[in-house]
Amino acid sequence: MNLLQSVIACLPAEPGRQTGCLNDLARCSGHDRRQVLRVMDKLCREGYLEETGDNPEPPRYGEVGPPRRNPTWRVVRDPGTRPAATLPRKTSLRSKLWKLIRAKRRFTKGDLVAPSGASEATVDEYVRQLEKHGHVRRTGRDGAAVTYMLVNLKQIEPPRGLFGGGS
Repeated sequence: MNLLQSVIACLPAEPGRQTGCLNDLARCSGHDRRQVLRVMDKLCREGYLEETGDNPEPPRYGEVGPPRRNPTWRVVRDPGTRPAATLPRKTSLRSKLWKLIRAKRRFTKGDLVAPSGASEATVDEYVRQLEKHGHVRRTGRDGAAVTYMLVNLKQIEPPRGLFGGGS
């Protein structure tokens, strides 16, 4: 069960019901507060939830900064009816990187950074995952940069499930 499914399982299904605070949802789902907050914000943007209040927690002893958010939500529509994740958006960075890799076939990480607009760290992580799962392989060096080659030239769709979710 992924993060989204475990958070949705902790929410009341009937519309109009109030959810627990962020701390309660994080405890119920077994995930980090920050991850749960991101999922809840996403469900709010999609219209499944509505934020009703915030009871911020003061910083703990030795911590500095603003109080931590601890919002509560109201269920507007049943989040269990949310459609399952599909392929990445056509404009996502991973989609752009995949299109560039398919177009070039042989590339270095530096060849992908400028045209895609992605950071070097993003390109590095994506290429490492592709290499780990056998979609690209190292073919040598071009000066100081490592060159890679696309393994399956006939694969059109971007690989799914590289990052643990539907992305």
